[in-house]
Amino acid sequence: MPADSPTIRQRLEYAGLVAAIWCVGRLPLPALRPLARLLGAIVYFCDPRGRAVALANLQSAFGGTLTPGRRRAISLASYQHFARTMLELFWSPNLDADAVAKISRIEDRGNNLRPDLDEAIICFCLHYSNFEWLSLFTAFHAGPSHVVTQSFKNPLLGRLFDRLRRSTGHEVIPQERSMIRMFKVLKRGGKFQLVVDLNLDPDEGSVIIDQFGGLKTSVTQMHAALALRTGARIVPGVCRPLADGSYSMVFHEAIAYGPDATATEIVQAGWDILETAIREQPECWLWSYKHWRFKPSDDASGRYPFYANTAKRFDRMLANAEERHPGR
Repeated sequence: MPADSPTIRQRLEYAGLVAAIWCVGRLPLPALRPLARLLGAIVYFCDPRGRAVALANLQSAFGGTLTPGRRRAISLASYQHFARTMLELFWSPNLDADAVAKISRIEDRGNNLRPDLDEAIICFCLHYSNFEWLSLFTAFHAGPSHVVTQSFKNPLLGRLFDRLRRSTGHEVIPQERSMIRMFKVLKRGGKFQLVVDLNLDPDEGSVIIDQFGGLKTSVTQMHAALALRTGARIVPGVCRPLADGSYSMVFHEAIAYGPDATATEIVQAGWDILETAIREQPECWLWSYKHWRFKPSDDASGRYPFYANTAKRFDRMLANAEERHPGR
């Protein structure tokens, strides 16, 4: 068997996902919410490691402001929101303009997503509520754009998810070696969308920002670096669930920055805008993800979660950041 040939396990995963997408696509949309609550709860109770990470993250972010019961409730709801996001992504081939108008209320605060606006735009968001539909729905509001995605360990699954993410007209670009291609598209006045809250290794071209009042983390600077090089408008977006089952999708005004701004300052400004949504509806963020894999060697706060480790490369990055942004 060739080295790059899918394994039996990968083929089985692919077959299972194909079947799941087929089944979900034939359900009425309102049925997905109770199904997501059920599936999210099952995964929550069957995933002790992820549950422990979620609870530890909430303790690190909010400290004693949340009771243990409240942290458990937010963790459970976080699993359920993510399950709903995945089920609705599977349902996406059914989307059309009329369905999108019924499901969502889109607010473009900076008037940056007009179809007639011939300027480069980078929209970014977090793994918060239905971040997948936040991207897909913009095709009906501002026209198709390019979506940057991470690769799957199982390439067969990646092809399926790419197909779903193209269901409203977007073009999918893998994150690996995508900078040059993104640069060319933006120079032509194109649009990009990406999720920016994944924790990166300090050696992966990341920048360090502050989250939740002092937690240091290294995240991508791709959107900020490209904006600095191309002059693209950089627009934070957030999707929030509403009580009637629809979504409020808000695209904030483009981040304002001066000619001497750094990528770190732009990334921090974007995070500060979107952290507000997490504080207001914490159950919508993906708490079971390891957001703080690294911590400073001299940390005395005790705030970092149990899985955080020290690393010399993280300390060097912190020292360099302090030199460029003293007192931050």
